[in-house]
Amino acid sequence: MDLSDFKKYKRKGRSYIPKVCIRKNGQIAFNAAAVQKYDLDIFEGVILYVSKDKKRVAIQFSNNKKDPALISIQKRLGNFAFSAVNFLGINDIPWKKTTNFDFIWDDKDKIAIFRPLDSDKIDIVKNKESYKTLTVP
Repeated sequence: MDLSDFKKYKRKGRSYIPKVCIRKNGQIAFNAAAVQKYDLDIFEGVILYVSKDKKRVAIQFSNNKKDPALISIQKRLGNFAFSAVNFLGINDIPWKKTTNFDFIWDDKDKIAIFRPLDSDKIDIVKNKESYKTLTVP
């Protein structure tokens, strides 16, 4: 049987809900569910953006090594992470405690958007209307 039209399921994971995490060591990481669902393993780096009100963070995945803003991804079994200490500090985004967040995925531009400062007020998985309030900065 020809399986060329199928995507191979590669790994088991503890969660099936894609999440982004700000770790207490200043890294931003995507869990295995996010890596698998959005094929993040094809990207070499990310470019970080923050909204003018500093309530939303956008992470654009890219392979453009010529972009000076590109941050290399550390690829490990179960998640992808990158250092963001400088970005978090400059933008007053708390990172002293590891915290998971839901995010919106823009498939066209390969951008993940989340709200690190008021995440307790929004649950994207449960409240689909929240999608309308998270737009690319």
